[in-house]
Amino acid sequence: MSQGLFAISASARKSTGYLGGGIPYLTIDGIFERPEAVRRAALELQYSAGTAHYPGRVARFPDGDPSLTAFLGTLVDIVVHEYIPLLMPVIGGNQQPRVRGADTDFAITDKHPSELSDRQRKPHIDAVPVFGLVYLNEVPRGGTLFFKPRSETEISPNKSGYPRAGSELELSGQIEGRFNRLAIYPGFVLHSGEIDGDWIEREERLAAPRLTQRIMFFF
Repeated sequence: MSQGLFAISASARKSTGYLGGGIPYLTIDGIFERPEAVRRAALELQYSAGTAHYPGRVARFPDGDPSLTAFLGTLVDIVVHEYIPLLMPVIGGNQQPRVRGADTDFAITDKHPSELSDRQRKPHIDAVPVFGLVYLNEVPRGGTLFFKPRSETEISPNKSGYPRAGSELELSGQIEGRFNRLAIYPGFVLHSGEIDGDWIEREERLAAPRLTQRIMFFF
């Protein structure tokens, strides 16, 4: 067991904001009491290939850890009571959806831009309506970018590598990837990791990888 590894810091700071089009997000800075320990523990996990649109590897923390269970329970309460009320004007309807629970894993982005598939060169939407991401990088590794298409035609892969704004995509918002920040946002908005800089083309992508904790909220 992790001896309180996923304990939330008493000094964690919440804030909210809006992406283009009035799409709300919620951030909690300083979410973990011991973020360096979370990163170390996560990097010791056994990673395997991610989904087709994810340019890297994923791993799960062992089931049954009480501090992780408590962490997810707190996040569900935050989503229910603080985030979904902000999202209701966007999704419509008179009845707030019920959150059935949350699941989590860790993800490392380490693919060289030349190794990306066509799907990984385009932004994506998630399979869940609300998504959470904890940025666990002490060195700059980018945040999350949100896009809207400039037309109704199919988006072409970015030939130069990771997704970015251009002739077919307009940047509608960005969440900065600060160390030990949790971001909660709608999974149904077109988005991508902000993968920029020389590090992704050098051995840094393996020696000091971009690590995030992903939290999926199920309705």
